[in-house]
Amino acid sequence: MASHGHKSNEPSPVRVGETSRRVGGFTPDGHWPNMEVVEGDSLNEFVCPACGAGAPMRLALPHPSLSMTSDGAILNRPLEKASCLRCGHGFHVTPLRPEDRDAMYSDGYDLGLVDPAADAARAQGYADCIDESAVTLLGRALRPRSVVEFGAGTGALLEDLARRWQLREALGFEAASQLVASAGQRDQAQATIRQGYAEEALGEIGGRYDLCLSVNVLEHALNPEAFLSVSRRALSDGGHVVVICPDGDVADTELLFLDHVSSFSQLSLRMVAAAAGLHVIGSIALRGQQKGFRLTLLNPDANAPQAPTDIQYLSLAQARSDFLKGWSEIDDGALEWLNNRPYAMFGAGEFRNLLRAYAPQLVKGAEAFLTDEPLAATLDDRPWLRANEYASTHPRTIMVAAVNPRSWPAVAGRFRGSGAQIVHPYLFSSFLKEQL
Repeated sequence: MASHGHKSNEPSPVRVGETSRRVGGFTPDGHWPNMEVVEGDSLNEFVCPACGAGAPMRLALPHPSLSMTSDGAILNRPLEKASCLRCGHGFHVTPLRPEDRDAMYSDGYDLGLVDPAADAARAQGYADCIDESAVTLLGRALRPRSVVEFGAGTGALLEDLARRWQLREALGFEAASQLVASAGQRDQAQATIRQGYAEEALGEIGGRYDLCLSVNVLEHALNPEAFLSVSRRALSDGGHVVVICPDGDVADTELLFLDHVSSFSQLSLRMVAAAAGLHVIGSIALRGQQKGFRLTLLNPDANAPQAPTDIQYLSLAQARSDFLKGWSEIDDGALEWLNNRPYAMFGAGEFRNLLRAYAPQLVKGAEAFLTDEPLAATLDDRPWLRANEYASTHPRTIMVAAVNPRSWPAVAGRFRGSGAQIVHPYLFSSFLKEQL
């Protein structure tokens, strides 16, 4: 694997060759050290797409040449992102093109199909969050009679809502054909899932729905303002928009996905929504298995907030860059810590896929992969074994836990008495170990 030198991962300006200034942090003028922002006299493609400000900060690379999409596909393309210092919006240095998006969500996109039981549990969890959050934000239950969902996936969430709310109409749009096909195989379905993008169906859906819903979709939109504008225009009188997306005020694994076009701070989402004619009623940071995500409830309103005028998101930009740089350290840190000792890897889901992209040597070095219920005899040409059986027969083994940090305490506690030495990959990084 290529070495991750310190220099290549330093935060650097998005635009080179224009007038720049070095800002320094927690210096007398209140800035961060070693952070360079770039200011130009004219608008260009590097202005913040949320607030229009220049001077974004280029974030560190988690890997010099690889990145990963949300369904686990690894691409030979570096993850180059920037963070707005004025509104906290995160975005790609080079915007994704429509053809990039279409290629990502082609017939091969299968998020939600790998583990149908987990997909159903996820849907139920989000449905519960929507019910609970509506009561908190509105003071009453949300009981629409008609719902349209953009990016409906397999239709599991919309189907759950159709049944619990006894919907008169439940229509979902999904770009990936495999997911639409899976939705069509559901027995006694009450929701209809059609292939396509919401923008393409506006003439058909305009003004018809009490609720427009999108869950983990807005961050993928090439034009979030246009996406939210379609959401608003789909509403009937008195309707609401519910958006659930990663909480961009926290530096987290959502930064690592290439198809996450945007990382929304609360401020940047309010600004994009206002430009689309929507007012944020309120938002709630979700908990439990949905920790790391934020639900935002909106309704139509033409009054937009003023754009921020003072730099106020330096700390978020630095946290994002440190987080990505931390991922670039995992492989080298693991190599030093493991010191050629054999190890197995616990986990076969999204977090392991992220390690495959950004710490590939750690994954390649595992002698076996462990889960509670293996779905096949092998995974990546190595044994795929039951974790409890492996731990009992290998009492002194090292197990690397390829799990989200929110699951780490439970996983560590589970194997504490087994005799196995279990470690999390974040312990191999000086920037990430504090998150455990």
